[in-house]
Amino acid sequence: MTRNLIIPAILLAATACQVEQTPQNESSNTVDASTEAPQAPATEQPQANEASSSAATPPEPHLDPDAPPPPAETSALGAARRLLEYCDAVATKRYSDAYALWSDNGRATGMTLAEFSDSFAKFAAYDCHIGEPGDTEGAAGSIYVTVPLRVTGALTRGGGFVLEGPVTMRRVNDVPGSTAEQRRWHITASGLKPRP
Repeated sequence: MTRNLIIPAILLAATACQVEQTPQNESSNTVDASTEAPQAPATEQPQANEASSSAATPPEPHLDPDAPPPPAETSALGAARRLLEYCDAVATKRYSDAYALWSDNGRATGMTLAEFSDSFAKFAAYDCHIGEPGDTEGAAGSIYVTVPLRVTGALTRGGGFVLEGPVTMRRVNDVPGSTAEQRRWHITASGLKPRP
């Protein structure tokens, strides 16, 4: 699999990752933005230490939801890494892991886990290209950041596709009473749209 993380070298070394993603209406012969499932930009694993990341090895997922996120993962770059984690999960068909990276334990997708998993059946290949995240913004005890995402790939019925748009990541600010999992970045919205 090839995996591309396009973020300025100052922020993060380029990484490549092929992913399947964005549920769509399978009865349609074209990618229809109006029927796309919660367009969650593909995400893959964030890493606590930039120097430890490797283009050849996808980052390891967080195995313990109660372990607090490393300080490096609370930044905008950490949100991009979390999106990369999502991409890795989808690419390797770990749909329950990908689903859990959406807000509200996956319910922000608007689908059940089974529906979410089935929505990827139409994709034979899904390559995520993650852009430079924007500035973080705070609101009502949460922090938000927008990360540009471009997805290219192939459909199982043949032909290619391109999706592009912003993905909104959210985490609860470090407030008393918040859990470690709430303080991790999660996908809250996706604006992926088909492109010619």
